[in-house]
Amino acid sequence: MMRVTLVRSVLLLACTLAFAPCRAANAQENLLSKASQIFGEPLNVEHRVYRLNDNYVIWLIFDTQEELFEVDVGPKSFYSSEFPKAQPATESDRLSVGEYGGALRKISQLKDIGSLRKGHESAVATEFGPVNTDQFEGAFVDRVLADHSYEEVKKFNVYFFQDHSGSPEQVKTLQGQPMVCLIGVWYYVTPETESKVTLGRWQSLQVAGPNLHGTKDCFRTTILHDADGFTIEEPQNETIAMAEAFRVRALEGRAIVGDQPVPDANVEVLPVGGTDILRSKTDEEGNFRIFDAPDGEYKFKVTKDGFKALSGKIIVDHRAPTKPLSFEMRLGT
Repeated sequence: MMRVTLVRSVLLLACTLAFAPCRAANAQENLLSKASQIFGEPLNVEHRVYRLNDNYVIWLIFDTQEELFEVDVGPKSFYSSEFPKAQPATESDRLSVGEYGGALRKISQLKDIGSLRKGHESAVATEFGPVNTDQFEGAFVDRVLADHSYEEVKKFNVYFFQDHSGSPEQVKTLQGQPMVCLIGVWYYVTPETESKVTLGRWQSLQVAGPNLHGTKDCFRTTILHDADGFTIEEPQNETIAMAEAFRVRALEGRAIVGDQPVPDANVEVLPVGGTDILRSKTDEEGNFRIFDAPDGEYKFKVTKDGFKALSGKIIVDHRAPTKPLSFEMRLGT
C-alpha cells in the first residue's frame, strides 16, 4: 500500500509542473483506480498487473501519452519475470467462451471496446499457437486458442485504436481482417482506414496493435518516405543527427565509411520553409553533386539500405570556404 501511495504522490507532483502531463497523469490514475475496483489491488504495481482468476492475470499496457492501448491476458506462467514461481501452464489453463466474454466485459469497463463488428474465423498458425481475431468498434482482440479447440482460449490480447504516424510498407487481409505493416510489424485497421492507406507516404493512421502476427511476411513494397519526404532506409535504423550545420559554397561532396566510398547512397536536401526536395545519389567513388542550389538554409538526410541515416542542416553561402561536404556513414544493426 505504501508503494501505491508513493506513485500517486509522484503523479500529483508532476501535475504542478505542466498542465498536459497533469491531465494524462490524472486520466491514468483514475483508470488504475478503477482497475483496482474491478480486479482488486494490483499484483505488480509497476507493471500494472491484476488478477483475473486463480491462474490468469491481466496486464494493462500504456503508451507514451499514458493512454491504455493494449491489455494482455494469460496464465501467470506466461509471465516468468513477474511470476517466477508460477507452475507451467497445463491443459486446464484455458478460458471457456463464457469466461472469455466475461473478461472482455470487465476490460470494457476500463475502456469501451464497443460492439462486435466481425467475429473470428478459423485460426492461423503463429509462433504463439493458433490465433483468430475478433473485431469490435473500439478494438481488435487476438485469441490464442487451446489445441484442438476453436473456442477455448489460452490467452488473448486486446488492442485499442491509437494514432500512429508512419510510412506504410504493405497492406493485406488475414482471416477477413485488414492490416497494415509499419516499421516491420503488423497492425489492424478498419476497412475504412485501409481504403485511405497510401504505401510509402508518411501519414497518420488509426491502428490497433502491434498484433500477434509480428513481423511475419512483412516487407517493403515501395520506397518509403518520412514526414519531410526524405527516403527511409531498409531496415529502418537509428538516425544520427548532426549537431552543427555545414556551411558550404555548393551541395557537393562524398559519402564514406572510414576511407572507403559509399556508392548509391541517397543524398536529399529540403530548403527550410520549402516543399520540393532536391535529390542525388552517390557514384562508385561515393561522390555526389546537386546543381543550382541557391544560397540558403537546407535540411538534409543521407540514407542507404543497411546503414544508419544522417540528418542535419546545410547552409549554402557563396562566400563560404570551398571545402566539400563529407558524410561519414555507419553500418546499421
